[in-house]
Amino acid sequence: MANKKTAVPQGEDNAPRLIPQSMECLDKTDEERVDYIRREKFVTYPAAKKILGRLEELLTEPKKTRMPCLLIVGDSNNGKTSIIKKFLKVHPPTDGIETDAVPVVAIQAPPRPDTPMFYDSILNELLIPFRKSDSLSRKEAEITYYFQKFGTKMLVVDEIHNILSGSVSKQKEFMNALKNLNNRLLMPIVLVGIKEALNATNTDFQISSRFKPMFLKRWDFGKEYLSLLDSIERILPLKKESGLAENERLAEYIMENSEGLMGEIIEITTLSAIQAIMTHKERITLDEVRGTGYVRPSLRRSIEELEAV
Repeated sequence: MANKKTAVPQGEDNAPRLIPQSMECLDKTDEERVDYIRREKFVTYPAAKKILGRLEELLTEPKKTRMPCLLIVGDSNNGKTSIIKKFLKVHPPTDGIETDAVPVVAIQAPPRPDTPMFYDSILNELLIPFRKSDSLSRKEAEITYYFQKFGTKMLVVDEIHNILSGSVSKQKEFMNALKNLNNRLLMPIVLVGIKEALNATNTDFQISSRFKPMFLKRWDFGKEYLSLLDSIERILPLKKESGLAENERLAEYIMENSEGLMGEIIEITTLSAIQAIMTHKERITLDEVRGTGYVRPSLRRSIEELEAV
């Protein structure tokens, strides 16, 4: 990959449209710009703002007998985990001197509805030593003690649909453990998962009534989608304007191949931006998108199924 700068034709300078960090990156080498593009970045959009706003409300919710909880639902690779990562970045662990040491604890649900494994994950996240043979009541007491000590105000459990791999009785047992933590700690619990996660919370009315769902739908072609493309373009350090939102054919092609999934839209534009740097065209066109070799999700699944035969 060459390091030389690409000349920018008159009237096509993209720098004024870029966010400051991306603008500063324009003078760096091709390799450095590619590295910058590959780094994970959060793109703001209305649905994400709404969920982040709700998370902030829950974090400051006064303690009461029945604390509200939340279930974030969306298709795989549609931005759920990115929203949680953004929230955690705003509320990171601290030294505990001026603010709470661990305001938010986030874990991934165990691969099956296993309550001891669930408690172990929380204690591991807190770096608290324990014995796997400890009783559930002891582990629950430890979690309660350290959550209070560290000023923890919220528990986030990602991939909650994992628990559907177990029997209904085990699912109910796991969800009751969540309910008991919610009651004991008087703090909001946030569950994150694909649409099947709704089945996990429907094991009991007391549980389903606590976890109010918020949905991350797939993108449709429209003003919000075009605004998203414009926001994405502003973080890509390309020297020429691509006009992703203005080029209807290009925007439709990205929508069609991403199948409306947020993570896939990011993947296509990221790979295309890298391709634009490698070809020295410095803008994303249909040629750059096609040149990435990107395969849409449904076709990838078909290929995987054929290979498994």
